[in-house]
Amino acid sequence: MLGSLRLRFQDGVVNNSEAVFKDSPYFQIKLNQIKMNLITRKIVSAFERRVALKIDNSRTDGNSLYLFENKIAQWGVDGLYITNAGWKSRTTKERLNGLTGVRITQVRGVWFLNDIEWNGGWVNVNQFSAFETIEEQSEPEVVFDITSEWTRAGYSKPVYSVFHTNIVTELDAIEFKLTSSGIPSRRMESDTTGTYRPNHFVVVRPEDFKNSLIIIK
Repeated sequence: MLGSLRLRFQDGVVNNSEAVFKDSPYFQIKLNQIKMNLITRKIVSAFERRVALKIDNSRTDGNSLYLFENKIAQWGVDGLYITNAGWKSRTTKERLNGLTGVRITQVRGVWFLNDIEWNGGWVNVNQFSAFETIEEQSEPEVVFDITSEWTRAGYSKPVYSVFHTNIVTELDAIEFKLTSSGIPSRRMESDTTGTYRPNHFVVVRPEDFKNSLIIIK
């Protein structure tokens, strides 16, 4: 498949003949992003056509849309309803942004739905305003200890981080393992001193730290 793959990236055209790019983290990040976008387009298309489909970590029965078995969208008699199911993950935002009429942005950890601050609870997309959320259906806020410490490698690491990577797409599998075990988590990021090399972390609550390390092994 890679033999015929030709991808146009921001910095130019990259294809499999340029071996230096194939094995680079940059190439893999772009490749994973393309895969994520493709899944979103296909699963959202099926959902909006009311057709059942399952792809990778997403599925729809035509009436509801699921990510990692968490319902994140459904059709109501008065239109489309969405939620982040308590997860402010990159994949959740990607799937929801694929829906017609949905534009989610994030500023300093706060989500905005169509330019209005949103807590992630169930809302009717067409009727949503700053004063309309279905509070009783939203997930309770989870409080994390985000205390960090400086490492010899030149970056800040959260004390209760259970996973560290430079490739953001690797976080999804870890979050899925933790979610499946009933353990909430959140993502954090820090840069390495002197160079732009983002360090991505999965952080859990102090009381879940030891069990989380066992689960993700």
